[in-house]
Amino acid sequence: MSAAPKVSALRGGHVTLAAAANAFLATPRTANPNTHRAYASAIDRDTALLGRDRPPAEVTDAEIGTALTEVWGASAPATWNRNRAAITS
Repeated sequence: MSAAPKVSALRGGHVTLAAAANAFLATPRTANPNTHRAYASAIDRDTALLGRDRPPAEVTDAEIGTALTEVWGASAPATWNRNRAAITS
């Protein structure tokens, strides 16, 4: 049996996609410089399309899929999967 992943809750006021992204990128999960760079690049591109000031709860699955397709639709499967994983994190 594996342990459940640890989730860091963002508390207080209006949380934006940009704030949520910054909070995630500050976690130990992205401490490795290569991981941080790859995740930050993917997250930054998609949050720019989705709207940095939007609350995460207002972003639909369809919008995320559309943003992923717009940015990486012509990419190799490995690139698509890596960036999808970064965004869903």
